Amino acid sequence: MKKVMFGLAAAAAISAFAIESANTVGYNAKAVEAAKFAILGVQFEATDGTTDINKIISGVTGVSQDELGENFVASAPHIQVPNGVGYDLYYYLTDGYYATGEIEDGEDVYAQKPGWCDFNGIIAGDAAADADGVLIPGVAIWIKDPNLAESFLQAGQVPSDSTLQISVPATFALRANAFPIEFNLNDTSKVTFSGLTGVSQDELGEDFVLSAPHIQVPNGVGYDLYYYLTDGYYATGEIEDGEEVYAQKPGWCDFNGIIAGDAAADATGIVPAGAGFWAKGVGSTFSITFTK
Repeated sequence: MKKVMFGLAAAAAISAFAIESANTVGYNAKAVEAAKFAILGVQFEATDGTTDINKIISGVTGVSQDELGENFVASAPHIQVPNGVGYDLYYYLTDGYYATGEIEDGEDVYAQKPGWCDFNGIIAGDAAADADGVLIPGVAIWIKDPNLAESFLQAGQVPSDSTLQISVPATFALRANAFPIEFNLNDTSKVTFSGLTGVSQDELGEDFVLSAPHIQVPNGVGYDLYYYLTDGYYATGEIEDGEEVYAQKPGWCDFNGIIAGDAAADATGIVPAGAGFWAKGVGSTFSITFTK
């Protein structure tokens, strides 16, 4: 049996996520409806340069495992972090366990504090925890509060690198801008793609939606869909015989094959700050490089 130390100062519950204001560059608050999952893009690191979930994500109302027992997993605010084969799961508890580093009667001494915990109720990143609590800027996460409509607060400093690259597999993966700014998929000053193999709508017709690299951006009621084509259409601004003149170029397009953001397109191509998105290479992998 592990030794347990109770009675940490109540102030710890209030200051558990205190961040040195002198080093804080910004924050993003993601409002979430009760009992509904939402996607949040990871776009900050802690002021010490780490990406520890317990230093970056706050703002939620925890529950007590001492009161609820194993049932806390059904009631606690919840985060799912992609790990390549599935998800690492985290729950926000008012009384998560962590090893103090002390030994008493040959056993580890544990204390309690608020924080993001694994499914056993151990603070993420603790030596005894099953998950390290590390987030990755450029990877999006699922967030949910089963009971309350709350705002998950992400705060810290912007990653120090001027550019950051993240890979996209052939299958769907959660991704995000590695920096907390809005960007347009077709704006090469903010985002570039390497290894991206577009397809031709002139060759495939409407079937291009099955073969083209694909991005889905949440819009509050569903997703804006984008496909990478080698021959997307865009309005040149010229008029001929009373009609718009269109030309073609590579780019992220709507489901009609029109370059996103064009006046005739049904989608803007804009990914808001803090938003995560689904990305899929389809035929192969590709990489996204974000510029600060």
